[in-house]
Amino acid sequence: GGSWGGRIRFEPERSFPANAGLTVAMDALEPVKVKHWGVTYADLYTLAGVVAVEEAGGPKIPYRFGREDHDDGETSPPDGRLPDADKGTLDKTAIHMRDVFHRMGFTDRE
Repeated sequence: GGSWGGRIRFEPERSFPANAGLTVAMDALEPVKVKHWGVTYADLYTLAGVVAVEEAGGPKIPYRFGREDHDDGETSPPDGRLPDADKGTLDKTAIHMRDVFHRMGFTDRE
């Protein structure tokens, strides 16, 4: 996904329905990137996800830096591998998420 190479900052991944709203988070992280210019976007985005899980009460996730950035979105995967962020209503979005993750073998709890 977009964390590999930090490609989510480029098209086409930036516009994937599953990434709807993430430009807000990417924009919020931009000052951090400017201040810590040696950190790659790939590391910054994955670290932000780790921190979000932990701050939401999830488990402590081991983390290591070292991901490289890509220069464009040419190697982006096809759209549709992750659930869309919004299907119009909470019920429709929840059903869609269950369908996608159940297809991958995940349970509701996971």
